[in-house]
Amino acid sequence: MQSEQAEMLKRLANLIAEKNKQHNLTSARTPEEIYKTHINDCVQAFKKAQKTLRKTVIDCGSGAGLPGLVWATLDPNKKIYTVDSTNKKTAFQKLAIRELALENVVAVNDRIQNVVLDQENTVVFKAFSSVKEGVLSLNKKNNHKNILFLKKDDEKTEQEITEASSLLYDYKRHEYASNNTKMLVLELYDS
Repeated sequence: MQSEQAEMLKRLANLIAEKNKQHNLTSARTPEEIYKTHINDCVQAFKKAQKTLRKTVIDCGSGAGLPGLVWATLDPNKKIYTVDSTNKKTAFQKLAIRELALENVVAVNDRIQNVVLDQENTVVFKAFSSVKEGVLSLNKKNNHKNILFLKKDDEKTEQEITEASSLLYDYKRHEYASNNTKMLVLELYDS
């Protein structure tokens, strides 16, 4: 990661911490905790998923813009759509996009079921409900080429994979660590 990107991500952590006092964007409270816990996780997940990402990425239930704003910072050549149905979270994303001068992000205030893009895309879920619920929430009219879930690599995730098995065409596990926690980018292929 370049120093300019690291500086932008620190600014994002500060912005999340500042706005978190007014709106519940994340459980982490200080800029340091947000950077160490959430932004670092998004950076590590990006490194693992980078080769599988299409030019267009849809971040579902983006909340504080994680991972969408982080990934847009790391790769300005990607077109990122951060989608959240909660108005205050989308408003925060728009503020962060302006503050960080990110030209490759569009914040969308809507439900993921209503978002339709013609171009090939990768869908990503972080801190979303279950794998099954995520897959079922997608609009089948979209041109999804793969679906990513950022999860802890634990028994709960294994249970979610088992519960969603009837919906899965195929999947890959991309393992990584973040803050001494075993993590996983679960990559599903849309049938």
